[in-house]
Amino acid sequence: MKHSSPFARIMSIPGMPMTVVLIVSVIVFQLLNPVFLDGRTVGNYLTNGIPILLLTLGVSIVIIGGGIDLSVGTVAGLSAGTTMFALVNGAPLAVGIAVGCGTGLLFGLVNGILVAYLRINDFIVTLATLNIAAGLLVVLSQVQPLQGVTVPGFSELTKGSVFGIPTSFFIAGVVFVIAHLLLAKTIVGRRLYATGISAPASNVAGVSVPHLRLFTFAASGLLAGIAGVLFASRLGAVQAFLGIGYEFIAIAGAVVGGITLAGGGGSVWAALVGGLFLATLQQGLRINNVDPVYFSIVTAVAIVFGVVFERQVRRVILRAALNRTALSTNDRGRSADQHMNERQPAERVAAVTAPEGSKNDAK
Repeated sequence: MKHSSPFARIMSIPGMPMTVVLIVSVIVFQLLNPVFLDGRTVGNYLTNGIPILLLTLGVSIVIIGGGIDLSVGTVAGLSAGTTMFALVNGAPLAVGIAVGCGTGLLFGLVNGILVAYLRINDFIVTLATLNIAAGLLVVLSQVQPLQGVTVPGFSELTKGSVFGIPTSFFIAGVVFVIAHLLLAKTIVGRRLYATGISAPASNVAGVSVPHLRLFTFAASGLLAGIAGVLFASRLGAVQAFLGIGYEFIAIAGAVVGGITLAGGGGSVWAALVGGLFLATLQQGLRINNVDPVYFSIVTAVAIVFGVVFERQVRRVILRAALNRTALSTNDRGRSADQHMNERQPAERVAAVTAPEGSKNDAK
């Protein structure tokens, strides 16, 4: 029986291939321009990339649950606009932040209700709310210039630091830790993965699929709201078309990071690595004076590449695992493909959702 090499075992760790690509891209950009890893440059580009990471995480949660959210970019833009609008009109900092986050959460809840309970296709719903949010921001920016905020502490959300670490890092860190604990350590997370694998089978297993779908869109909307607040803090002004196109960057980050576009696969680490890669790519092209249009092209290519690459990696890993299982049970007469085809979504969902005790009993 052949054993896989240490390199193959390392690369089979979820998110590891993209982590290697991220490291290589950093090295390449540093060789092209030594300024890339300058302390101030790194701080700036990571601070600028925090909203991308949050949007990528939000989209990833929706995708893991078997859906898609196209509205996160413009919802983040509108959230930035409502935050600025509130602060320009004299609202305290806490109220302005709450308005921005609430805007994102409201759109997420609307998306979730329409998709989960009215059973309207999520692509159609979020495409509609994408345009609604974009239109509302245009209207809002025409009512009053969204700039000139002098509220103490607002700019420090992205430009301030604690122990030399940008404040926005702490915000993103807390969000990602909570998301990891939720998805990896709770029954909600396990049921979310099961729903992404097969919603009908999850229903049969007793999972409340509509509730979970509502949760995923609400989480995505809230994260878009937080990203919008950080956009407003960093930029100091909100333009009418802020956020347009960021939905595709977020989806690309999720896909290249290793989030399974079909649902039911991926992790918070995958979302983080994918988002960091897109932020790194954006900054690397910028400091090398590459036309921004090429970033859009690379983002589109990354989505296609990520889907193909993820599918092939998962297939290789699954075939290797099933071959080992077949050999250990003296079932050498059947191929890994046969084993792979025999395991139905309902079995996979049952394995995910069953309590530990029942799993042991089944054995």
